[in-house]
Amino acid sequence: MNLFIVEDNPIVRTRLQLLLSSMPLLKVIGWAEGEQDAITQVLNLLPDIVLLDLNLKNGSGINVLKAIKKNHAATKVIVLTNYSEDIYSMLCLRAGADYFFDKHYQFEAVTEVISQLLENGAVDVPGRGGVVQ
Repeated sequence: MNLFIVEDNPIVRTRLQLLLSSMPLLKVIGWAEGEQDAITQVLNLLPDIVLLDLNLKNGSGINVLKAIKKNHAATKVIVLTNYSEDIYSMLCLRAGADYFFDKHYQFEAVTEVISQLLENGAVDVPGRGGVVQ
C-alpha cells in the first residue's frame, strides 16, 4: 500500500518516515511541503493513504484535503496537525477527512490506524471510520 506525506516541518516529516518505515506492507512514495505541490503529486501518484498536516509552507492542508476527496475520494486521508480545536476537526470532517489526530497527543496513534488500514485493504475499519479525536 502506498502512502504520501504532506508535512512542511522536515523534523516531523523525517520522524514520520522513520516511524512508517517499519511497516512492511507500506511504502512512502513521496512528500510535499506546500499546497499546490501536494495536490499535484497526490493526484498524479494516487496513493492509497495521505498523511496530511493543515499548516503548510505555502497554502492550506484543508484545500489539499478538498482536492483529494473531490478528485479521488477512495484515498484515505489522515490529518495529523497541531490545530486540534474542534473547529478544525469539524472542517476536516466536512471536507472528507477519514481520521483526525493531534500531533501533540496522538502522534503514535497514526501507526495504529495505518496498520488497521493495511490489514483491511484500506477499507473503513468498523468503529474507526470518520474523524478520530
